[in-house]
Amino acid sequence: MKNIEVAELLNEIADYEEFKDEPFKVRAYRKAALLIRGLPDDIEQIWKQGKLEDLPGIGEGIAKKISDFLEHGKSKYLEELKKEFPVDMEGLGKVEGIGPKTILKLYKIYGIKNTNELEKAAKAHKIQEIEGLGPIVESNILKSIEFSRKSKERFLLGFALPGAEEIMRLLKSLKEVERVAIAGSTRRMKETIGDIDILATSKNPAKIMDFFTKMDMVSDVLAKGETKSSIRIKEGIQVDLRVIEDDIFGAGLLYFTGSQQHNIQLRKIAIEKGLKLSEYGIFDKKTNKRVAGKTEEECYKKLGLAYIEPEMREDEGEIELAQHKMLPRLINYNEIKGDLQMHTIWSDGLNSIEEMAVAAKKLGHEYICITDHTGKLAVANALDEKRILAQRKEIEKTNKKLEGITILQGCEVNITNDGSLDMPELCRNPLT
Repeated sequence: MKNIEVAELLNEIADYEEFKDEPFKVRAYRKAALLIRGLPDDIEQIWKQGKLEDLPGIGEGIAKKISDFLEHGKSKYLEELKKEFPVDMEGLGKVEGIGPKTILKLYKIYGIKNTNELEKAAKAHKIQEIEGLGPIVESNILKSIEFSRKSKERFLLGFALPGAEEIMRLLKSLKEVERVAIAGSTRRMKETIGDIDILATSKNPAKIMDFFTKMDMVSDVLAKGETKSSIRIKEGIQVDLRVIEDDIFGAGLLYFTGSQQHNIQLRKIAIEKGLKLSEYGIFDKKTNKRVAGKTEEECYKKLGLAYIEPEMREDEGEIELAQHKMLPRLINYNEIKGDLQMHTIWSDGLNSIEEMAVAAKKLGHEYICITDHTGKLAVANALDEKRILAQRKEIEKTNKKLEGITILQGCEVNITNDGSLDMPELCRNPLT
């Protein structure tokens, strides 16, 4: 499936369309990208069937851009945009707090085209002179650039997880695959990850490796072996796949999920109990007989521990809690009742109030709070008092239209240089 690649293409086109000051086009491309990223069907198959325009929000123009990309492997339109606006959108976009609209403003005012030029302008205190930015934004830009250089090989979880899940879905479709799971820091749901680790079991690992290294999303094959291969996908992330025996899947998953410090503490406990723990299982030191390894639960139980969820495996007290059966219960996504911070097309969001409410309802939410920007933050299309009142009317109208969910109104407010809040008077005395 090329859904992720097509979604990334449309988002990149939207970034450059910001330079043309055509907000409706920008919004259309971003909505199309969201739709395609979440499609359960293969966008390439939909294209081959000539049904792109049957998808909601995909008109003739966007359909042509998608067709050109799927047919030729690149987008002529995007290349033309890059020539017209020679700005490193990808590099600048990695700087925290810098979105397409800010990049556009920086380009128009100072001709900034890349991170080096941005850093130079920030050090010369030129960024704080731009209306809507200021010294705090300028300071954050410098900190973000420094951080991104130190962690340039790491990726945000939200960027990496869809790729990992797509690869796992493809592997699951193979009849030769018995079990498959995401491991590493991705499974522990860390904010950033270095690479993606995937573990599988199969009696025919060679077939799995052939498939894995030839997937459409592969940009480079870094290594290919009988039971382990490494690739780099087109998003730039390295993915490692290991195929192991089914009866040690639990021990392997435990080991390759980590964290390293968590694993070290588990090995210490094993030694104290006369056992040996590795990715191949738990063994009795005297007989060298494997006594656990098929499941993670089995391994933890053999060590005298309650099962520890992957998100907690950081050696931050979870092992001691597991020894005393005092681990907290993690909140599941389906238990979340509401979301109190979200933006819409009223400021710098991509969807309408109704669209956000419908999506939240599908997630099982009972309420949401729309918190678009207010004040003088022009770069985020902040709301003034007149638009706040107009938004309130739309929220009331949508509340009457939709059942099973309540929409509240709030706002996101900036703190000004003198410490006061940049907000309209109406926000200080909200309507009831």
